Amino acid sequence: MNPVLRVLTCAAILAVVATWAPGAPPPAASAAAPSPPAATAPSASGAQPAKAPEKAGEAPAAEKLIATVKVVEGTVESRPAVGQPWVAVKVGDQLSEGMDIRTGFRARCVLEMNKNTLQVDPLAVVRIGELRRQGDTVRTRILLKQGNTESNVEKGGTKNDFAIVTPTATLSVRGTRGVEAGFFPAFGGNYGLTGDGLTNLANSLTGARTNLSPGQTTNDNATPPALIVAQQYQPVNIAPQAFSPGELDANARTHTSLPTPPLGGSSGGTPTLPPTNVTLPPPPPPPPPRPRDDYGGYDYGH
Repeated sequence: MNPVLRVLTCAAILAVVATWAPGAPPPAASAAAPSPPAATAPSASGAQPAKAPEKAGEAPAAEKLIATVKVVEGTVESRPAVGQPWVAVKVGDQLSEGMDIRTGFRARCVLEMNKNTLQVDPLAVVRIGELRRQGDTVRTRILLKQGNTESNVEKGGTKNDFAIVTPTATLSVRGTRGVEAGFFPAFGGNYGLTGDGLTNLANSLTGARTNLSPGQTTNDNATPPALIVAQQYQPVNIAPQAFSPGELDANARTHTSLPTPPLGGSSGGTPTLPPTNVTLPPPPPPPPPRPRDDYGGYDYGH
């Protein structure tokens, strides 16, 4: 080592030793270090310390609610989850979020959920998909797997975000009474409103939407209610080869299935009676009988 460097190193060591008082901690350990936070022990009563208040702007935590069984008729069963056994439901039972309900033949039940009611008709299977309160809004999702339901959603007080979800569509409700929803895998869905208010149906595949006013109905395709009525009452396309002229004229007129009167006028007009001094031609002779086959029925091949 360089003699000059060796002298400087020895001088530095002597200076440190001279300033170190006996009993004092070494200089390296005397530096102040932040101590770890002390663990908060529970109080003698066992109560946990109060939680810190929520920060401004954060959404309040969701609170799960329960549905109370008010009416049971016939065989009604429930299960907590898929794969669990079905048990009989009785009045007063409390059903939580995620539970399934099924009704038997000629059976029904009525559930009360935060002042809203849901009636489950016979041969139905439903699930309480969501039932929770977050802030001043109660969110309810009824998953209708099969059958018919009728629900009433109250207005005022707590805000309701209520919807009935089928495999093909979602029916949203905001303060409405007499909401009808039905779904069967072989026939599809049918939705209507018999009470006051307004509902909205959205198709799950296409996103098509339509509103329902009192007395209106729609289907899975969210067909406008006016078009539903037109499809129900539009005239039937009748093949002219299958009916006589009188039958065709009767079917073309509205609200009647009677044949046209003798020498009748145009459709919807007043029929013209024949004059008394005119002799009508005789009716045509009846057709000859059809030949029969060996089994006693008509032989349509001739």
